[in-house]
Amino acid sequence: MAHYLQKRGVSVIGIVDRPSASVAALSSMGLEVFHIQNQAVEWLEVCETHQVRLIALAGFLALVPSEVVRQYTGRILNSHPALLPAFGGPGMYGSHVHKAVAAAGAQESGFTIHYVTERYDEGPMIYQVRLPVGGLSAHDIEAFVQATEREVYPAIVYRIWCAEAEVPAKSETER
Repeated sequence: MAHYLQKRGVSVIGIVDRPSASVAALSSMGLEVFHIQNQAVEWLEVCETHQVRLIALAGFLALVPSEVVRQYTGRILNSHPALLPAFGGPGMYGSHVHKAVAAAGAQESGFTIHYVTERYDEGPMIYQVRLPVGGLSAHDIEAFVQATEREVYPAIVYRIWCAEAEVPAKSETER
């Protein structure tokens, strides 16, 4: 997502709450990466210092502190790897979601981009992609959802950033 946004002129920073491979990936793109303990004061300091307008979560598993949600209401996005409201809430992340989808025998899965609120996966829906998954294993569902999400989520984030910043989105030919 960061690369997609950078290519379109969007300034990006990384905020991580735990050690992960994403730190190296973000750093390799020249991004400034901030390790936080998920405290509101840390979030707000980084966001205010860097004049953050929009927060797009990717692999961030903790609840965003209430003070941050209140200050950035309508400007924090998350992509949940299932069709909300089903398969959402605490503990429903990563492979756990896809195992639950497969175990339920769901014919469809996908992902839901939503605004973040003070409760897991309950914010207003922005965009939802439905994918046929009947008969697929949890592993195959996960791979299918992730591949599609990696293509779509950055484009939605970019469109919302453009609307927030009142900047016209660049067309495919302008990139």
